[in-house]
Amino acid sequence: MSDDDQRLMAAWREGDKRAGGQLIDRHFASILRFFRNKVGSAAEAEELTQRTFKGAVEGAQRFRDQSTVRTWLFGIARNVLRQWIEETVRVRGRSGDSGSISIADLGIGPSTALAQRREQRVLLEALRRLPIESQLVLELSFWEQLSAREIGEVLACPEGTARSRLRKAKFELRAVLDELEREAGQLESTMQGLETWARELRAAWG
Repeated sequence: MSDDDQRLMAAWREGDKRAGGQLIDRHFASILRFFRNKVGSAAEAEELTQRTFKGAVEGAQRFRDQSTVRTWLFGIARNVLRQWIEETVRVRGRSGDSGSISIADLGIGPSTALAQRREQRVLLEALRRLPIESQLVLELSFWEQLSAREIGEVLACPEGTARSRLRKAKFELRAVLDELEREAGQLESTMQGLETWARELRAAWG
């Protein structure tokens, strides 16, 4: 898909609007999923997805081949999310910067309707309690199956830094799960099932 994406991007930058439409169709579901567990409603997630692709349309000429189209789009989505968090912080009178504050800190309700199993609901709730940048790197890893190098492209940081952030986020997630799951056996089950449940949720969220 990456080679096809690069070909479509090249055509889009040359003025082929149909190629741009194909790129948007390819990545719409994953960008929508990016916002689903971070904002208060499906309508809001769709609106932020539209903002992301509007940014892509406006910035297509600035795209550089150092990243893939997919990670470039997630980078735009990350910036859109940070702007949304800053707006929400101001409206709700909260404090904290857009990277360290959590979705739970903002008082945003969980999007757990599609989590069929108790463990999945626990996982989604735990992710929402992490600093937003930690939630983001974990979901890019588990939901979108991006490598550390690709996560670095999204975050605009070296691969080694991305690996460090991913390790830190996993430790933070375990600590939050420990709060939610007091029985050690349940905690181990939740951690061991993390990748499986992430794949199931990814499939359920399109």
